[in-house]
Amino acid sequence: MYIIKAEQEIRGIKKKQMKDQNHKKAIILIPAFEPDQSLLSYVNALQEHGLLDIIIVDDGSGADYQPTFQELQLNVCTVLHHPVNCGKGRALKTGFQYIEENYNQFACVVTADADGQHAVKDVLRILELAEQNPHALSLGVRDFTTPGIPLRSLLGNRVTSLVFAALYGRRLCDTQTGLRAFGKPLLSFMLAVKGERFEYELQMLIACVRANIPMCTLPIQVIYVNSNEATHFQPFHDSVRIAVILLSGFLRFSASSLISSAVDLGIVWFLLDFLRTFFQSEYMKVLAATSIARVISIVVNYILNQNFVFRRKMPGSKTLLRYLLLCILIILLSATGVYALHRGFGINEKIGKIIVDSSLFLLSYHVQRQWVFAVDSRNNTIYEEG
Repeated sequence: MYIIKAEQEIRGIKKKQMKDQNHKKAIILIPAFEPDQSLLSYVNALQEHGLLDIIIVDDGSGADYQPTFQELQLNVCTVLHHPVNCGKGRALKTGFQYIEENYNQFACVVTADADGQHAVKDVLRILELAEQNPHALSLGVRDFTTPGIPLRSLLGNRVTSLVFAALYGRRLCDTQTGLRAFGKPLLSFMLAVKGERFEYELQMLIACVRANIPMCTLPIQVIYVNSNEATHFQPFHDSVRIAVILLSGFLRFSASSLISSAVDLGIVWFLLDFLRTFFQSEYMKVLAATSIARVISIVVNYILNQNFVFRRKMPGSKTLLRYLLLCILIILLSATGVYALHRGFGINEKIGKIIVDSSLFLLSYHVQRQWVFAVDSRNNTIYEEG
């Protein structure tokens, strides 16, 4: 027993000497909750390929798993501990915080899962991609057309990818990949992203889209051990969290539009009676009521979208001008679209209005998110979805 321990210590000293000679080009961060012995083999394989700066976050695994973490420490890994399970997002941010406080020089951070899903060769490839694109988030995306993918993983990723593309304008075939990498310039940004559990990784993608941070993708090998039985993903609970994150912004936008429409309609109805004594012309009365109601509803919609939907803290004059320009554009596109459908395809104007305005509603959401109330990428303040 003492001989084995001595050999482990010697091996640890040699690896530490190699680590000291390393220029800290890459830091591997692995959140771990109740890992099995395969994590030790995985870490050894990473070290054999020259990846020596490895941080393991024990996310409240408990006393039964401490021998595994102690052996990882002997292998010269940095092991951080949560006294209780806090979630994958918090574990990643614990690692990011440690890196920010203890590493002055490094090229990039690579996050990988502890369950052996990410091949070492893919870690090396994503590392190389991140070194070439330090200001981008690099993603190792899985090919879900490969036979043998667990059904819940396939369906979850397909649905999430489709909704993400529709609402955020970016097509990602794998929104739940744990193999990610980014350069030192983005560390503080990633640390500021909201989220504590599995939803954090989705929040990271949304935050990058909103801040116009590029995302690079790299196809990786699909590895599922025992049909991914080791995963700690809770299908119902975590899926609900993800759905809330994905849809919350769009649902707030829809609620804001409904409130503004109700304000517009209510004021028109009130003014049609109130202005009756001020206008002899029926047309002028309707024009005045409609114009006043529309101005008020636009102001209400702008305030709601800035403070409730997109939560942007930008100069009011800048966002207001952009918003008014968008309103004018939407009106012109609506009128042109309805006319084109009626004249070109013989579609009834009322039906055409529904078709055109439904499409413009989604367009308006994207334009307001990406331009009117866009996040300044130089500002690390992150607004949480949900």
